[in-house]
Amino acid sequence: MKNLVQSFNLSLIILVTILVTSVSCEKVDDGRSKIPAVSFETAIISVNTEAGEYEAVLHLSEPAKEQLAVRLQFSGNAVENEHYTLESKEIQIAKGDFSGKLKIGILNENIWEENLEIKIVVAPGTDYVVLPDANTEIIIKLTKEIVLPLLSLDMGSLPASTNPFKEEELTYTIKLDQKLATPREVTLLFEGTMTIGQDFTINGGNSNKITFPANATETSFKLKIRKKDQAGFRSELKLTLTPSDTRFLAVSPDGGSHTIIVSDPLVDLTPILKTPALSGGAGYQIYQAIKGTDDSWVGRVVINSSQNTQKQNYLRTHRNQIFIAAFDCNSNLSGGDILRLSDMLNFGTTDTVIADYGAAKTTRFFSQSDSLIRFVAEEGTTNKGQITTVNQKFSAKLIRKEDWETGTNGNKQWHIDSKTTGGDISKSTYPTFATIEVELVKLEGTFDFTLAEPELIFDAWFKSTSPYFMRNYPTTLNVVKEGDLYKVTYRLYPR
Repeated sequence: MKNLVQSFNLSLIILVTILVTSVSCEKVDDGRSKIPAVSFETAIISVNTEAGEYEAVLHLSEPAKEQLAVRLQFSGNAVENEHYTLESKEIQIAKGDFSGKLKIGILNENIWEENLEIKIVVAPGTDYVVLPDANTEIIIKLTKEIVLPLLSLDMGSLPASTNPFKEEELTYTIKLDQKLATPREVTLLFEGTMTIGQDFTINGGNSNKITFPANATETSFKLKIRKKDQAGFRSELKLTLTPSDTRFLAVSPDGGSHTIIVSDPLVDLTPILKTPALSGGAGYQIYQAIKGTDDSWVGRVVINSSQNTQKQNYLRTHRNQIFIAAFDCNSNLSGGDILRLSDMLNFGTTDTVIADYGAAKTTRFFSQSDSLIRFVAEEGTTNKGQITTVNQKFSAKLIRKEDWETGTNGNKQWHIDSKTTGGDISKSTYPTFATIEVELVKLEGTFDFTLAEPELIFDAWFKSTSPYFMRNYPTTLNVVKEGDLYKVTYRLYPR
């Protein structure tokens, strides 16, 4: 029985010891909770002395566990009680708060000198931590005028206008005449008929907020104009810098805004559309040549084209579709395929084919385009600029030459067929053995109507899965193979 009691007492002592130890450890943990680090809201600031006072704000990294007094040390060439007054040399922070303030009275009537400063430094303490990389000191510059960091746009690299068809992305640089101690937000204001997100984007989105980082004197943002295929479009987009909080930033009156003209001016194509098509045909005659292997222009022909009346900055093509009866003999309109794709079908003598109707015998034609070449000009300069196009495909039905031209003149199949269909190719029922499709992947070049002989010079890249395309093209042509693409260089000028 005695042993049993002793055993029970020993167990009770051990249990009490564990509980006491646990409670003791818990109290030690409470006592060792994080000590807050302190920092001023800003490292340097200019204060208008006419305001009569300024409040220096001190922040804690953790809420105060108890009422906290942060001691301060003062220096600088501004003299206490001559240029400013203090109600205390410490900042009181209430329990649970993250910050506290020190009110500084400014004796404006006594301030005549320039560059007066008050420097406040957090003194070391046991209830808070002074970190070396934090804003543990603040310099207050006393001035008769408010001197804030000044924002401005770098105008040097900004264009006066842009064409929305080009879908350009422009980089705007914002400059600051002094570094910031903390990041500040800048708001972009927009004026004009264009809408952010719909007509243009900022940094890929529709937010007009830009954050200016600390310790930097410049930052940038990107303005991208969304593509618009609308000849004659014109709008002015004005961008203006505005601080989200005017207490911390100011804007240069000369460099705070920029207006860019977003314009797709109409291009007058009459300098190259001078000679009407023959026999009352559609469009105008234009000379065309292709870059040869010796870098000269070879194979000059006449093609028909006109300005697209629906999409006015496009040059459209016309081809021979209708045969016309003249002197009881069927002839055809002048002109054909503007890209000379048929010239890339130079077949051998045993399997030469023609596509659709030919110009008398073996010339071949592809489907025409109503938007072949796109003219892209800049505001105020419409007589020269860039040319491009939209991705498009051309097709043609292939017919064997020996079948199509069997018989005497007037009895050849193309002659008979044209009589039957009234010269309308779309009504032809003559059997074809293949259809070829050629994709115009891209087109890049320039136009210049200021020259004595106005001209268009451009590269065109094609591709096709047809075994007939580019199989036996003329050796005089400078056709460049780039992967699965064929590049051909053209020159167009008026007849």
